[in-house]
Amino acid sequence: MRRNNRAVVAVASFLLALLSVQCGPGTGGDGVADTLTLHVASGDERALTFPYMGLVFLHLALDTADGEDPKPRLLDRWSHTPDYTEWTVHVREGLVWDDGVPVTAGDVKFGIELWTHPDVGYEGRFFDSITVVDSNTLKINYPDPPRYTIWSDFNWWAMVNPKHLLENLEPARKQEWPFWLEPVGNGPYRYVRHAPTIMTELEANPNYYGDSPKIPRIVLRYGGSGVTELLGGNVDIAEPVSALDAIRLGEDPRFRIYHDIGYAPVAIVWNHRNPLFGDVAVRRALTMLIDRRELHQVLNYPADVPIYDVPIHERHHVRGVAPDPLPFDPEEAVRLFASAGWEDTDGDGILNKEGRDFQFTLLTSGHTTEAVYVQDQFRRAGIRMEVGTYAGNVVGQRAREGEFDAAILARGLRIRNAGLPGLTGYENPELSRHTSAYAVSEIDQTAADMHAREIWRIVEADTPITYLHLDVRFRAAHRRVKGMQNNTEWRMEDLWIDDEGGPGGPSTLRQDS
Repeated sequence: MRRNNRAVVAVASFLLALLSVQCGPGTGGDGVADTLTLHVASGDERALTFPYMGLVFLHLALDTADGEDPKPRLLDRWSHTPDYTEWTVHVREGLVWDDGVPVTAGDVKFGIELWTHPDVGYEGRFFDSITVVDSNTLKINYPDPPRYTIWSDFNWWAMVNPKHLLENLEPARKQEWPFWLEPVGNGPYRYVRHAPTIMTELEANPNYYGDSPKIPRIVLRYGGSGVTELLGGNVDIAEPVSALDAIRLGEDPRFRIYHDIGYAPVAIVWNHRNPLFGDVAVRRALTMLIDRRELHQVLNYPADVPIYDVPIHERHHVRGVAPDPLPFDPEEAVRLFASAGWEDTDGDGILNKEGRDFQFTLLTSGHTTEAVYVQDQFRRAGIRMEVGTYAGNVVGQRAREGEFDAAILARGLRIRNAGLPGLTGYENPELSRHTSAYAVSEIDQTAADMHAREIWRIVEADTPITYLHLDVRFRAAHRRVKGMQNNTEWRMEDLWIDDEGGPGGPSTLRQDS
């Protein structure tokens, strides 16, 4: 009986401690709030694998929005041969894992090979070999010419994990490793404790090489709705939130809304094998029928989200060098349709040509709002478009097999895949030459941008697909959280808490338990 009482006391003590983390911001000795709570929308308690790995595991380096040289992180310097086929990279000296073991070049080799293992992500293996030169140096050899590199394709992942703890585990079961629940890292924060399916607590890492984080403790909460948790005072940041929820939360004086623009566009992919879409005049006309600025408003996008008709890298947007899009111009669209032989000759309100009505089906998976909006725009111009809604894997498979008229897709629309010839059937040898050259030279920005400009010229002329909008993600944060910005890669160690700065003085988000 006494043993059971001890168990009850132990459980009660843990729950009280957990409650103090969940219900109150926590205060340090000077009375300043010292805990920030982040809602993990995926509900995955292994969230420290990705995308929150930057909290516990250092990135190799950090990419920059303008495409300039990346900022050193775990690696402090690197060099390459003139043909980019061999890179020498150097691990920052003095780094240690949270268990005190030094971080070495062997850890870098192990991490890269783990994340590109045949049972993990072999399709992303970009190198021929990796050789450890010494404890802080390694060489990475690439095919000749290199198609991708760790710098261009992996965007400086935190791919380095402790070899001494993981090398004997089975890669195929990586997601099941208990390690992710109690990780041993080298980043700005380190693991403290974990409550299954509920939360993970982290604290500032005293051995971190950089400036100590301004917020001493971070709590990741799992499951449920981020919006509900934010409104209920249980979290400080919820990411992502929908555009509608962003509007609702933005009306509450306790919160601020931030957005990030992703440069993987959502687009209508036309099947050029279908005679309807073989004429560039028709594809341009279809594009000009869509009021994409109004579509942004329908999607509740911020006013500063740009519209592009070509695939771009973020640096092109930052530098303002991407070409202007086709305008919304229904009258010009009608003229273009007529030039291609499409007119309403029988007065039934539908364009026709040689006895065939202009009608087709648009496949979509998660973009019903866009599909319905486009359907209405086309209907006004005499085009009959049906919307077919299917699971994402079905839409993808039918697109790959060419069994579609048109489809809304949101992946694979990078510069190196301009025109999506494999899906659309669109062929342009000159475009293929430049996209291949761009993929090879992407690590050389000057050469890559030269090919990008040629790609834009061809895509503008041929309009092989119709770009609808860029990807926009929203996050909501309590106003006491400072240091967050729009369109900025934010790192937790750059944030701070100001309980005196929000509406009404100190935070009204939570009350101490």
